[in-house]
Amino acid sequence: MKRLHVTTGLLVALLAVSSSFGGAAEARPKRSGDEKAEKQQIVLDGMVERVNWSDGDSFRVIGGSRDGQKARLVGYNTVESYGPVHFWGDAHGWDIYRMHKEATEFVRSQEWDCTSNGSADGYGRILVDCPELRRQIIRNGLAHVFAYNEEPDPDLVKVMHEAQVARVGMWKWGIPRGIVTSVHSIDEKKDDDFEEPAAGKKSYNRIADTATGKTFPVEHDKVFKPCDVFCYWGSCMVYVPFKMRYGDDKPSCVMGKNGELNKMDGPSHLKEPFTE
Repeated sequence: MKRLHVTTGLLVALLAVSSSFGGAAEARPKRSGDEKAEKQQIVLDGMVERVNWSDGDSFRVIGGSRDGQKARLVGYNTVESYGPVHFWGDAHGWDIYRMHKEATEFVRSQEWDCTSNGSADGYGRILVDCPELRRQIIRNGLAHVFAYNEEPDPDLVKVMHEAQVARVGMWKWGIPRGIVTSVHSIDEKKDDDFEEPAAGKKSYNRIADTATGKTFPVEHDKVFKPCDVFCYWGSCMVYVPFKMRYGDDKPSCVMGKNGELNKMDGPSHLKEPFTE
């Protein structure tokens, strides 16, 4: 009876362990089979890479020899992701912000074939070329041509014009002469407060021409405060310092209802209008 008791107990234990591993085996495919995670991969320089898309034009590599490497796609630009900071025509900030969400879901929707040449941008991100992605995302109006220090691809500009004529994506609310893509305060790199910028010092804001795709800087010597608005060539962008964009201490202009109230006017303390 004693041997039978031990054998029975062992059998029960083995069944319990087997059941435990069986449950884990069933759960494991569900974790690895997460639809969004599976779709976030690209072929980069002939190698399949798992990536996490930050937005419609940048990603970070997960795992492998490039683990942690950040990348910026070339030739196009999507709107910023940290809140309702863009607006033009009949659109308010949340309209354009939702367009950013659509662009991000689009790039996650399939595996793209891309290459890199080893060069990087000013933020240390490798520059990656994904020709078919670039063409499709612009055709759907989820991005615009972005050529900085180079000539735009005329075929790509033509695709953008077709999207504008069709009023798809971001163009449904109108076509400004330019899109403000970044705003920089002259004091961004200073840790201490000051009232007046140093003599002769310049900062810049960046504009993308919606007719040609060329991108250029607009120099200025202004101190921008969080939630200030910069407008140029028919579009506007709300200024939010980088360190305030993604944390818990976001300013009111990129949270909740306040985002709906963005104005297309430069604030009076900037001393001059910024719309041309």
